[in-house]
Amino acid sequence: MQFASLLPAMFILTVIMLGGQSRSTLSFPATFPPQGPDHPHLQVDQPPTVVHGDRRAVINTAQVKQEASELADLAHSIPPDIDKLGTGQLPQDLAARLKQIEKLSKKLRREVAP
Repeated sequence: MQFASLLPAMFILTVIMLGGQSRSTLSFPATFPPQGPDHPHLQVDQPPTVVHGDRRAVINTAQVKQEASELADLAHSIPPDIDKLGTGQLPQDLAARLKQIEKLSKKLRREVAP
């Protein structure tokens, strides 16, 4: 019983004695992530620098007009074909024209708002 009562005191004494001897050999960088030529360190009070991709300053208006005209023609050809669906007729090229509409619209969006 006497040993059980001395156990907490011995534990505390051991921790105190070993606490000064054990030094961590791990070294941490002064900044995280470490500074490098590719990743300069940002301070907490500095906003991050946002780098945008290569923005085109010049838009080929003739090409954009031609693609917009083609897109409009394709879009105007869809409603009559949808009406044919009501009578049980399915135009063979309907899916291809809808896919072409998607491609043209995505291409125009990339050119106008990169």
